[in-house]
Amino acid sequence: MDSITQAALGATIAGAIAGRRCSGKVLLAGAVLGTLPDLDVVINYGDDISNMIKHRGFSHSLLTLFPFSLLLAWLIHRFKPLPDWSFKRLWLLIATVLITHPLLDYFTSYGTQLTWPIPGYYSLS
Repeated sequence: MDSITQAALGATIAGAIAGRRCSGKVLLAGAVLGTLPDLDVVINYGDDISNMIKHRGFSHSLLTLFPFSLLLAWLIHRFKPLPDWSFKRLWLLIATVLITHPLLDYFTSYGTQLTWPIPGYYSLS
């Protein structure tokens, strides 16, 4: 899916989870988190074919994003605590935004490696 859609979805989910705590910063954070898994495009795997095949690999894996969301929530909660935000709510926001990215990409024709490093390429086509 394109980055604008991912950012819009991330901001929408962040706003919904934030509820009355929603602000411009929350929406911006949701938009950034929504596009974060696609930053693997800056990694050069050696050739164009490998770059295409390995995109949507580790950065789109549910097995990677869940622990990453826990780590990110812990770091924010530990070093930059947010008033009125419990660790659980912060983690829920981060995890939900990150996890919806590969789930949305799952519906594209390119497929997504949702269970990387377990071998297999998963798509609906």
